[in-house]
Amino acid sequence: VLRAMTRRATKDGFEPSSVLKCTDKSANLALLIQDRCNACHGKTVSDVLGSMVNNGGRYNMADLKYDIKHGRLEVLEKGADAGAIPTGKPRKDAPCAGQPLPPASVDEFFNFCQCQLKMELKQHTGGELALAGEAQKMWPSVETFITPNLGLTERWVPYHTVLGVHELFLVQSVHYNKAWDEKQRFIAMFIFRAHCKRDLFDTVQAPLMKTKQFWQDPSKAFAPGGTMEKAIVAYRKKTGNPLITSCFRIIPPRVLNDDDENLVRSVTHRTLGLIEVAEKAYPMMKDKSKTADEKLACISTMVQEAEGCGETWAKMLTVCIDLAYPKEMLLETQCDVGTGASPALRCLLPAKLNVPDKKQALKELLKIVNSAKSPHSKSFWATLKVEEALISKHFKAFPLIVSQANTKERGMSAVTLQVQLCEYRQFRHSIARHKYGLPEDPNMRGEAEKSTRLTPDNFVEYDEKRKSVVFQFPKEDTKIDFEVPIKSTGNKIVVAFSVAHKCFYRLLQGESKQEVLKYRDELVGSYRGGVESPDESEAWEVCRAHGMHGTSVCSFSMEAKDGKKFPFQTTALAAGGVLEAERIARLCWDKLKAGVKKEAVIEFRNKLYKESAASTSATPQKRKAAASESPASKDKVKNAAATAKGISGPPAKKSKSL
Repeated sequence: VLRAMTRRATKDGFEPSSVLKCTDKSANLALLIQDRCNACHGKTVSDVLGSMVNNGGRYNMADLKYDIKHGRLEVLEKGADAGAIPTGKPRKDAPCAGQPLPPASVDEFFNFCQCQLKMELKQHTGGELALAGEAQKMWPSVETFITPNLGLTERWVPYHTVLGVHELFLVQSVHYNKAWDEKQRFIAMFIFRAHCKRDLFDTVQAPLMKTKQFWQDPSKAFAPGGTMEKAIVAYRKKTGNPLITSCFRIIPPRVLNDDDENLVRSVTHRTLGLIEVAEKAYPMMKDKSKTADEKLACISTMVQEAEGCGETWAKMLTVCIDLAYPKEMLLETQCDVGTGASPALRCLLPAKLNVPDKKQALKELLKIVNSAKSPHSKSFWATLKVEEALISKHFKAFPLIVSQANTKERGMSAVTLQVQLCEYRQFRHSIARHKYGLPEDPNMRGEAEKSTRLTPDNFVEYDEKRKSVVFQFPKEDTKIDFEVPIKSTGNKIVVAFSVAHKCFYRLLQGESKQEVLKYRDELVGSYRGGVESPDESEAWEVCRAHGMHGTSVCSFSMEAKDGKKFPFQTTALAAGGVLEAERIARLCWDKLKAGVKKEAVIEFRNKLYKESAASTSATPQKRKAAASESPASKDKVKNAAATAKGISGPPAKKSKSL
């Protein structure tokens, strides 16, 4: 949540309006980190937190603190000029130092793809592939680029995407797994893609996913404290193995004290979002009334609207679906263009075409590639025919792979072009560094990807005149006005923000305004008010209900003085409502954090349950009056609004971040 991120920024000694600056150190780091830091340069903390996408995940406070700690970013005062983005220093000992780097070209791209085929055949069959023309001269440079990305790094993607490390695993372990039906295999694909760790999936997840109980409610298993989360924690504690592929470079936000449990929570939380997408995407794929283009557009939008996902995630998941359903030809002529492919697409597409839309630009480049008649293109198509025959023979037991290794001459698909543009861009940076001594190919410099998900943080605000927390929800060509009067939450603005956020997500899920208004009234109608956690308490971030409205549970874990973890929860059923469950959980969290014993806090919780039950018979007017016995002063109202939106209010007490 953006307000939480920006509030932490204040606690860490810099304001949301502080300006970020790239250091010289960042100019010579790995390209993904370099691109990330460049995207932060000259922007404010609030500009980058939650809005910029970092390799498929939202750039969060953990990322920012990590980059600052390691000297990649500096924090400047509000309004300061960050200057130009620093560039790395050339290496004078490079073979072609001092010579200009030749420009990227479609012919060079064809030669690169030939080399990709050679490495692909070598890795999967052990065979050798003869290269023609300039591709043979390029091979040593391509081999230098690919070799460090093989093995456990899992970063190299071969020419046939289906033969990538993760894609091949899905084919062999999921798509041909007879223990699951078609829909279950579809959902399993999304579950694996949440982390892309093969051992984790085979050792921990697959065994649990073979039970009927799991498939009755997959999300329940991944919920906080669920069977899957417990199993992954045990696996992590026992093995210490990574839980996410190094390709992601995701630093999980801090929500739990224990590092292992915090990492697991980030995986299960991301999985919950992807399961929700899978549940909606599967019937879309099976809908025979929709065209391939319509299915692609709809599923891509679903993915991009999932929390923490952007264009790169949409590209990755639609590629997986396309490989599983080759007859649909989802990505034959169009494909989402991730940030890795955009610079190469920009370089190879003639400037005179001037196509700003990336999807359309990819279509235009695809026409150019498939209509090329140069010697380089002819050599590529001849080599491809030979290589695909050998690949098909090797993987004859897997029809899904054989179907992908059956390209018609001059029939490269949009998805293949998109993926190979990503690899080609990395290759260009590699030869710039190793051969020419340059820090990068400046024409292939990456760009920041913006999150396309509608999030309440960017819309919800406090309206002083209306004494309400308000937002305008964008829907097609109109906007839905929505408000939560603070009077309905006992003049507690932070609670009103919580209600507004919940209502925003309901609208995002497709519910009508009338349905969400009814939901809002049910929420505030069950709120008893009374004693609350301080606005600066981190309990506001930790204690959030999940599950269906009537059976919501607000759970968290806490560490005792002896270092042992124990779970704690409140329920909407016992508390008399979702907001009451969250309020009671916050008060309990504060006490546990202060060192009060669990038994005493359970007794305290049960006492609050009884008080809530006793007030159930009170009229709404009496409840609101009770909640408003000590009305907030104007200063307190302003400070509460500032806390809810992440704006700096009075100095907050320091507390250890979860």
